[in-house]
Amino acid sequence: MNRNSEEVSDEQVQGPQSIRDLRAKLGLTQEEFAHAIAVTVSTVNRWENGHANPSKLAWRAIQTFARKRGATLGNRATPDE
Repeated sequence: MNRNSEEVSDEQVQGPQSIRDLRAKLGLTQEEFAHAIAVTVSTVNRWENGHANPSKLAWRAIQTFARKRGATLGNRATPDE
């Protein structure tokens, strides 16, 4: 599971734009995205505006959700593992 921890760290470096881009690729509102990953709308808004960063647990939820929807995070595909 060390690989998962490394992936989370890599994605955290990408910042708020990667979250906004992912959400846009999925065609979701902030409300829909927040509901899908079990956070509040204000949390998604703070992430996208750079006022806060997702925790490791939140990044895992984002990665899992993206993988299920066949989306990518940043410039690379999510792993199949």
